[in-house]
Amino acid sequence: MSTLLQTEFLTKPIQSIDDLHGYFHRFAKAPGEERVGIECELFGVHKDTGESLPYSGLLGIERILDELVYEFGYEPIREGDHTIALQKGGTVISLEPGGQIELSAEPVRNIHEVKAQLDDFFFELRTIAHFIGPIEWITFGIHPFTSLRKIEWIPKRRYRIMAKYLGRRGRKAHDMMKRTATNQVNLDYASEEDAIQKMRLSLAITPIAAAMFANSSISQGKLSGFASERLNIWRYTDPERCGLVLNLTCENCTFQDYLNYVLDVPMMFLVRDGKWIVTRNLTFRRYIERGYQGIQSTEADFELHLSTIFTDARFKQYLEIRGMDGQRSHLIPAVSAFWKGVLYDEEARKQAAKIVKRFRETDLKKLYRQIEHLGFRAKIRGERVLDLARELVRISEKGLARQRAWNTNSQNEAIYLEPLKEEILAKGKTPGEQAAFLWEGQFKRDRRALIDYLKI
Repeated sequence: MSTLLQTEFLTKPIQSIDDLHGYFHRFAKAPGEERVGIECELFGVHKDTGESLPYSGLLGIERILDELVYEFGYEPIREGDHTIALQKGGTVISLEPGGQIELSAEPVRNIHEVKAQLDDFFFELRTIAHFIGPIEWITFGIHPFTSLRKIEWIPKRRYRIMAKYLGRRGRKAHDMMKRTATNQVNLDYASEEDAIQKMRLSLAITPIAAAMFANSSISQGKLSGFASERLNIWRYTDPERCGLVLNLTCENCTFQDYLNYVLDVPMMFLVRDGKWIVTRNLTFRRYIERGYQGIQSTEADFELHLSTIFTDARFKQYLEIRGMDGQRSHLIPAVSAFWKGVLYDEEARKQAAKIVKRFRETDLKKLYRQIEHLGFRAKIRGERVLDLARELVRISEKGLARQRAWNTNSQNEAIYLEPLKEEILAKGKTPGEQAAFLWEGQFKRDRRALIDYLKI
């Protein structure tokens, strides 16, 4: 579910704010047509040192993209003289600002198909690495070794503008752009009521899910002191457009409430005729009303603006859930499975809502900050996050069973929750805590041992 390509209808002019009032409604899916999409980010590292791969050079990210084109039939997407993304059908491989490679997979029907997409992508990356040289691909919430200043920026005009803009608004914005990685889930909605219910519930559950998947405990070659340093970094990026926007959890919220929020977030840029235009002190609301430097607003501009909203759940042409650290490869399907089990089953949504409805906004915000350092040791109104996580995973498991999506071995999608249950919840230790324990103990702070542990 990528924003790289803009369809023709998005070039439609916006004459007034009223023209956007039905925007999100048009993407509702009929029952039975719901899909699940994933966005999965990985770090490319030197196999021996663990240092970040540069964009350029013989062991660079651009060469890897070009080899993927040659070996696996992707179409290159270029900016100037540089390859900055690939596309094949509905799947896009793109780059985050620090060279993190991201799979934005074509939406599919179930987690069995998600798993197949991941397997194919990992096979392609390992194949190219075999041909090129000493490269590994690792999955973690933060780069475990390379410092910010040593990570090369990807040569995209969008990222140059974002770096300057966000750098003025948050002291860790560049860390977010270059040093973090996540696993995201994209889900459909059937109606406005269904969409708002899913948004409200996903935002309320996010602190608990963030604890389950907290996985950024090692940074710049040492323990960071965090269960999830990635969460902390996002908190110091841009409070206007990032994090847990709990005023969107109100029971009577509508698409109009979300639209009003988006319209009042400052814009970063526009694109016209392939040129990126920096906007200054301009909200999208004011842009619609007044234009900018003689340019009038279009739906393409609105779609681009939506891609700069970085809340932990956001609407685009679907609901995107964003609050989890990058996971080891065998746990990535569990991220999608957890959210699908809860949000695509009506009974599961009701049960999950009962768990979180007794918590106030202030409780959830306080918990979210605790998760950064404490992970499962955090509490909300005296209740352990670990216990809440176990209950939500049980709810998700039953929700997946009721969805009755079987693989060839007659197993439903709940099988993808097994590693989460056995390796994380049963031990009561977050993925990041387990990595930190191994780093200080069995691995003896050996970079190659950690790379082997985190590699795909």
